[in-house]
Amino acid sequence: MSKKEYILNWIHKISEIRPELGGFAVCPYAKSASYEIIDTDVKEIRPVDGYDVIIFVVEDDLCLEEIQKWVEFYNFKCPLWRFFEDCGSYDTYINGIQTNNGKYNLILAQPIDKLRKFREKLAKTSYYSYWDDEYLKEILEDYKLIDLG
Repeated sequence: MSKKEYILNWIHKISEIRPELGGFAVCPYAKSASYEIIDTDVKEIRPVDGYDVIIFVVEDDLCLEEIQKWVEFYNFKCPLWRFFEDCGSYDTYINGIQTNNGKYNLILAQPIDKLRKFREKLAKTSYYSYWDDEYLKEILEDYKLIDLG
């Protein structure tokens, strides 16, 4: 299976409605989002306008800390975008459901204005009640959409 096929399967997987998440998908907008998958060197990441998310497939030999440093760099360098890591060797979960792709090192980029709009809609539902506090703070640190206390 090619990288692109694997990532498309992962997008399908995180789009599935899950009873463990109160009838939500891991990523409720993944199925309908416009996206681009770009296989690139981590040093060559460039956001592309016109998409809800850009999925950058970066080097397999990068560890979580290296990817996190690149994410921090791009979040500083591109203030109109929000970057997130999805490290192939670092599994993440929401209420016991794996959220990461589990194989490839990815850096996802989303335009901040679109991301905020989607998050505000989800904050009006019970979606975030299935997340643990640590994951909420890691992912939502830049927005005060919900009561974390």
